[in-house]
Amino acid sequence: MDLRVAVAGLGPMGRGIARVFAVAGAAVTVVDVDAATTARGHAQLREEEDVPVSVAASVAAAVRDADLFIEAIVERFEAKRSLLAEVRATVRAAGNDKLVVATNTSSLSIGELGVAYGDPSRVVGMHFFNPPAKMRLVEVIRGARTDPEVVALAREWVAALGKTAVLCADSPNFIVNRVCRPLYYESQLLVTQGMAPPVVDAAVRGALGHRMGPLELLDFTGLHTHLGSSETALREFGDPRYRPIPLTRRLVRAGTTGRAAGQGYYDYAAGKPRDAQASVLRTSQQSEVDVRVYRAVGCTPRDVAAVTGLARQGRVVVDSSDGGWVEHLPAGVGWIRLHGGFAEVVADEVAGIEPAHDAVDALGATSVPVLALPGLVVDRLAHTMANEALTLVEEATATAEDVDLALRLGMNHPIGPLEYLTRTGPAEVLAGLRGMATHFGDPRYRPAPLLVRQAAGSRR
Repeated sequence: MDLRVAVAGLGPMGRGIARVFAVAGAAVTVVDVDAATTARGHAQLREEEDVPVSVAASVAAAVRDADLFIEAIVERFEAKRSLLAEVRATVRAAGNDKLVVATNTSSLSIGELGVAYGDPSRVVGMHFFNPPAKMRLVEVIRGARTDPEVVALAREWVAALGKTAVLCADSPNFIVNRVCRPLYYESQLLVTQGMAPPVVDAAVRGALGHRMGPLELLDFTGLHTHLGSSETALREFGDPRYRPIPLTRRLVRAGTTGRAAGQGYYDYAAGKPRDAQASVLRTSQQSEVDVRVYRAVGCTPRDVAAVTGLARQGRVVVDSSDGGWVEHLPAGVGWIRLHGGFAEVVADEVAGIEPAHDAVDALGATSVPVLALPGLVVDRLAHTMANEALTLVEEATATAEDVDLALRLGMNHPIGPLEYLTRTGPAEVLAGLRGMATHFGDPRYRPAPLLVRQAAGSRR
């Protein structure tokens, strides 16, 4: 890789970025805020993996002959603006007007950083994922004034690292963090509404195949980090659907910010989250019960009448996530939501709904008990993620292909949210969102206009 790269910031991300470029054959120079910090960061880098990396005495020395400058310093605009001003002064003095300036920011505006640099055409986002050495995805973010040639170079360099680039317009949270907002928000709201964190995470892992449940993941990355990005999203979009969840704010204020603090949504002194999740799962047992399953997207009078009729003939369960069933489920009828070999079983003493374990056993499914809340767990999270993903496509922030690719590579999701939308069908996702909007009365579930159009098209 015939490239001279300067990396500023030697925290975990900066060290990882320097490493991947050095391994790819680039000439890498690193620097941090002062000589002592630079020396410590370089020593850590050598301990982690002894790669050929040079150390610069100053930012000016690092960028003077560089082709690419990447900043990976603290996620504060003022700090980045000060650094970029120093880089710009060096570039002007050295006449290095071809320098590409990349930022590893996960939330700040590329356009605003470009203005801070003084030449927005040369500034591009290159958002690596942690740890950079292992994660295959890099989000390349083009500012409104970024030169297309700079964007093309960034994508070429990502490919040369053996990684995959997805292209994103300058928009808060970019692709992965933006699409995952409802995954995190809804999981937090479920806890607020009475669902235990292990139940939420076990349902997501069992039905959607995620490697880590959303609440365990929030604890891992830090609730304070998530809260900060949520506040940024609300400020930038001005849309109440992005407002932070009060429970998380309360946890952060109490200092219980997740795994590093010993407590967040899980109490780490009490055991591992995976053990807690395993404890709420129920494996199927042998059953001779003859069960009829009534699949219902909604809860219409016709659905209720049909289920009532079937109940007179024998054991029947409703397979649905529509919140209307909490009030209209006929006596003696079970309520489940099937996801292949995994099931959510509604078990709600307050609502007077007994768990239909016999039905799930007859179906041979592993199950988790959930409360009678609109959308239950899985459809609630998956539908809102698909809606957010489609919103990105609608506003031309990213293509559908790049959105799905980003979530598969950046979050290790088995399928992308728009692939999920195609498999499930836009009409069903729209019905789910409208049902939640009706029962919760919350604008979080407002469907994207593109989803409404797709659903209408699917019915014609």
